[in-house]
Amino acid sequence: MPSQPGTVIEKKRLCLPWWRRGLIALMRGFYFRRIALAGALPPHEPEKPRFLLISHRNGAIDGYIALVAYPEAQFALSAQLLRHPLLRLMFTGIPIVREKDRQRHGMARRDFADPFDAACAYLKAGGTLAFFPEGSSEWGHRPQHYQAGCARIVRRLLEDGVTPQVIPLGLFYRHPDRFRSEVEIMPGKPVDLLPRLPDEHPRHWEKRLLAAMAMALDAVSVDCPDAQGFARVERLAAAAADGHAECLPPTTPGTDAPPPSYARAFLYWQEAARHAPLPDAPARPKRRAAWWAKPCIAVFCLLCAPVLLAGKWAGYKADARNTVSFFRFLGGLAATLVWLPILFILLILFPLPVGAATLLAWVGWQQWP
Repeated sequence: MPSQPGTVIEKKRLCLPWWRRGLIALMRGFYFRRIALAGALPPHEPEKPRFLLISHRNGAIDGYIALVAYPEAQFALSAQLLRHPLLRLMFTGIPIVREKDRQRHGMARRDFADPFDAACAYLKAGGTLAFFPEGSSEWGHRPQHYQAGCARIVRRLLEDGVTPQVIPLGLFYRHPDRFRSEVEIMPGKPVDLLPRLPDEHPRHWEKRLLAAMAMALDAVSVDCPDAQGFARVERLAAAAADGHAECLPPTTPGTDAPPPSYARAFLYWQEAARHAPLPDAPARPKRRAAWWAKPCIAVFCLLCAPVLLAGKWAGYKADARNTVSFFRFLGGLAATLVWLPILFILLILFPLPVGAATLLAWVGWQQWP
C-alpha cells in the first residue's frame, strides 16, 4: 500500500516483486496465445520518469498486457481490486476510489492515501507509472470519456519542475473473451507536453494537457466512427494479420514490408473508414487443430479440467464481454491454487503416467485451435 500523503515513496516499495511478475507472466502466458509489440517503444530518457497512458479495453487484464512492454511499471488501479485476498494476490498498486466503487462496495476515499500525492511521489522517485485515463473498461467502438486525473498528475509534476515522458499505449485484442487469443500492443509517440501560458488558470492548463494526451492515445487505439464500422475494421484487420495481401496496409516505397500486424492493419482501416466506405473482408476459415493434435488437446482438457472448468464457470459471472477474461483469470487462479499441489503429489506417486500426460497436455495447449 502507498504511504500517507506528504511522505516520500521509495521506488523499490512500489515496484512489482519478482514473484508477482512471475505469477502474472504464468497466468498471462497460459491464457493468451501470443502477446506482441506492434511497434518500437520510444527511446527511454533516463532523466524523465515514464507515465504510461493505456487504452482500457478488456478489464483489469489490460494491466497484465501492458507489463509485457514495461515490466517494471506500477499501476494506478481501482481500489475494488484490492478488497479480497485473492485479488490482492493478482493486483497491487496505487488505489483509486471511483464513484462506482463507492456505490458498489461502500468504499470511502478517506480510507486510502491520496492517489495523486502517491502517483506524483512515485514518479518523482523515478518510477514508471501506468494509468488508464478512461477510468473503466468497455468493449466499444471508441474510447470512453477521458478523466482529468492523468492531466492533474502531469500538471502537478510540471509545476514541481519534473517533466515526465508520457507514452500512449494502445491495446488490440483479436478476441477479448477467448482462450488462447492474440494481443498486440501499439506504442505511440511521447506526448508533447504544453507549457503553461502566462496568467493561465491551472484548470485550463489541465484541459489543454488532457486534450493533447487524449489525441495521442486516440492515434494508437480503437476510435471508430460507429459500431458497424468497428466490426468491419475488425474483420479487415484480422484478414490482414492472417496474411491476406489485399487487406494489408500499403508499404512505403523503397522499404521492406513489415510482418502482418493486427494492430497496424486496424489503425490503417480505421483511418480509411473516415474517408470512404470499406471493402468487404475475405471469409476467414475456421481454425482447426491437426488430426494428430486432437488427442493431445483431449489430454490437456482432462489434466487441466479443474482449472478450465473453474475459469469457464467464473466467466459466466461477467457482466460484459470486456470482463469475461478477468473473471476467467480469477476462477482459474483459485482452482490452480488447489489443483497444482494435488497434481504435484500425483507426479511424485505416479511419475511415468503423470509425466507423460503432462508432456502430451503441453503439446495440446500449444495446438489449441
